Amino acid sequence: MTVATIDRVVRSREALLEALDAAPAVDLAFLPEAPSEDGWASAPDLLRLLHALVHALQPRHVLEFGSGVSTAVLAHAAAERGDCAVTSVDHDPRFFGATHERLGDSSPVSLQFAPLVARVQAGRLGPSYLVDSSLFASSRPADLVLVDGPPQVLGGRSTMLPAALDYAQCGSIVLFDDADRDGERDALASWEKVLGAAVEVHRPAGFTRGLAAVILVAPRTAQIRLAPKRT
Repeated sequence: MTVATIDRVVRSREALLEALDAAPAVDLAFLPEAPSEDGWASAPDLLRLLHALVHALQPRHVLEFGSGVSTAVLAHAAAERGDCAVTSVDHDPRFFGATHERLGDSSPVSLQFAPLVARVQAGRLGPSYLVDSSLFASSRPADLVLVDGPPQVLGGRSTMLPAALDYAQCGSIVLFDDADRDGERDALASWEKVLGAAVEVHRPAGFTRGLAAVILVAPRTAQIRLAPKRT
């Protein structure tokens, strides 16, 4: 690894730790309704971390798979920090519409409706968003990626790290909500085994639905290792 690569990874690791320390003090009163730990929406502990992480990591581009209250939190934090574009992708017209209504027409967030398609990623057949990256809020790689979809009933997130690699770079942090579910745990264990030092997987304790933070150390190496084997 080059010195620049090491610096990016160290900075991301430090930003994650800083955000974990700062998150409990984040005030979510700017949301029109208090978030709940039940239902489909992101739990308050994750929302607070997202807000803190935007300030600690200072990303230029945030990419989110699965829109909702988390989109509003990311937009609020990005507006406070400045010089941060937010792209949110959703497959469900209802959630897409609800998020658009929540954000309003003047929101700087690029909200994209993208249907799910079946693709083989890292040897697994699973759902993937059919995105149009030309509609992203920024052409820059995403420094922070939140994976909060697809839902488990439609196949879950077992193929979403390979998908996220297409839009990220060295030092990017990929957050996985619901990391305590069996499918997500199995996928994370498999990625760690295959990718080795190409990623750092952090599992901070105390999150309602489980959380994993994957720091990309060598994303190109990760893509090669996850690519389908030719026969």
